[in-house]
Amino acid sequence: PMSAPCQPHVSPMSAPCQTHIRPIKRGKQGAVTEFGAKISVSLIDGYSFVDRLSWDNYNEGGGLQTHAKEYPRRFGYWPESVHADMIYRTLDNRRFCKKHGIRLSGPALGRLSKNAEVRRELKKQAYEDELKKNCK
Repeated sequence: PMSAPCQPHVSPMSAPCQTHIRPIKRGKQGAVTEFGAKISVSLIDGYSFVDRLSWDNYNEGGGLQTHAKEYPRRFGYWPESVHADMIYRTLDNRRFCKKHGIRLSGPALGRLSKNAEVRRELKKQAYEDELKKNCK
């Protein structure tokens, strides 16, 4: 006879040494609940800097400015660009980046240029940004 498939289950009994791990409700399609820490990492010239590690649910977009301000403290100048997910591309973060001469990856707000060459260059830049953001 066939048995029902086992469903993964995490409880204090099954993970007594990891009581700090608790579910984080995300509401994402395909992953309504996630387990483990949320982490913000800066990758600079092959080195990783952990900017934030938290077991609590929080909005990552609010940390971009704090993390960007660490860059000149570490290196003495502002970064040329920041490659971030969509959640970081708030109007406030866009203004911050513009003020400090930082190019924020992703599409610009507003209409696309009518100039085909400009559109092609923007598409190429977006592709290169995605490769950097995803460490490829």
